[in-house]
Amino acid sequence: MFAVVEAPDFPLQALRRLEAELADAPAALLRGEGRRAVVACVSPPAAQAGVAIGMTAAQALAECPGLIVRPPSPAAEAEAGAVLLAVCWQASPRVEATAPGLCTLDLAGRDLAQFRRELPGLRAHLQAHGLTCRMGVAANPLVARFAAHEARPERWVDAVRPFLAPLPIALLEPTPEEEALLSTLGLSTLGALAKFPREAVARRLGPRGDELWARAAGEWPRPIQPAPPPTRFAAARDLEHAVATLEPLLFVLRRFLERLTLELGQASLGTNRLRLCLRLEGGKEHGREFCLPDPTADAAVLFRVIENHLATVRTDSPVVGVELEAFPSRRLERQEGLFDAGLRDPPAFYETLARVAAIVGTGQVGTPRRADTHRPDAVALVTPPAAVPPATAGPGAEPRGLLLRRFRPPRPALVELRHGAPSFVQAEAIAGPIAGTRGPWRSSGDWWQPPAWAREEWDIELARGGLYRLLHTPDGWFLEGGYD
Repeated sequence: MFAVVEAPDFPLQALRRLEAELADAPAALLRGEGRRAVVACVSPPAAQAGVAIGMTAAQALAECPGLIVRPPSPAAEAEAGAVLLAVCWQASPRVEATAPGLCTLDLAGRDLAQFRRELPGLRAHLQAHGLTCRMGVAANPLVARFAAHEARPERWVDAVRPFLAPLPIALLEPTPEEEALLSTLGLSTLGALAKFPREAVARRLGPRGDELWARAAGEWPRPIQPAPPPTRFAAARDLEHAVATLEPLLFVLRRFLERLTLELGQASLGTNRLRLCLRLEGGKEHGREFCLPDPTADAAVLFRVIENHLATVRTDSPVVGVELEAFPSRRLERQEGLFDAGLRDPPAFYETLARVAAIVGTGQVGTPRRADTHRPDAVALVTPPAAVPPATAGPGAEPRGLLLRRFRPPRPALVELRHGAPSFVQAEAIAGPIAGTRGPWRSSGDWWQPPAWAREEWDIELARGGLYRLLHTPDGWFLEGGYD
């Protein structure tokens, strides 16, 4: 047995699932160029307003002044076709992408009674992804395709000849010349053609006539060609109009993530790295990579990460295109240990960090780590780990002597010099003459990659008591810390 899933008016459905403004508005798809362009598909609101297939754009707009007309979008159809294929893989491992908006499923080995119970859920899943479909089930792919065309919304065919007999000859997709010849013979249905002598049809139309007769009789010897699983998980789209606000962009990205996570889930994979690229007017681009602690195939989690980032982005020009790629990674299942110090919900934790970053700025949230530089007290913020590593003893001997407690940030100071050394200091919480000094200790670096830094440090003792460290930089004098 075979099943066929068909999305009627597929080119228009593909556009409507990626453009929020088309969701409930009267819309029509045009085919052709210039004045020869005619309506090929209409949405239900447009059909209710009187727009019909075959009208010119002017006629359609006269019937419905609020009509939105669009040309076909191969990119949108490819995206919707990938969604259709991914959902059908949930029902069968052997699925053929037979035509745009049409997939054929091989049900060999499936419990048909169970499959019949699953069909409403399969339609609901497709509806959630923005595709309304009808389904047909029969003994071969051709009859199943005819059944899907006649389905409202499902059609199971047990007796082939009685089902095919009243169907119109147009389902065979004859050429105008073939249709005219069959009409002169009085053949307007599949049943009438199947009753006509096969040899007579072949004599008039050659091999093509023999093929038409076989299809009218429900014969289909060709096996299906199963589609290969995806090896790259990416989506891209050139926007119909430049976007300057966040909502239309998020709508498209949400659809992309729904499809990508669906494909990743079918392969028992997740992703812990996303790459986003926004193409701007004028040829500029805004790119960003997102790294997650654990691989996931949850579209909601990934969407919140991107949404929190885009809430902080301000571009110089509108967005005209968007690209999104998910890099697959195997999801790890691990058992929690009694003494583990890991996160209970890593995605929720990192989502919280992303929200904080949206407020304070990207790069202002993280765990401090010593930076790879000789500059004293230089740190860099890194993404916190999903698990707290065990404490380890530091190398070398324990520090001895006085401890310097640094002020962060260093406090500005006014310093008087005598013979090149500090003699008086005034800063927050301290002021007075300096009784003794040690120094200076000078250091500098990063001259090969500006901004460079230079430091001059002095240890001082106040006349009234207290040991401190003074810091002199090109920006002035600072009180860097005090000794215990």
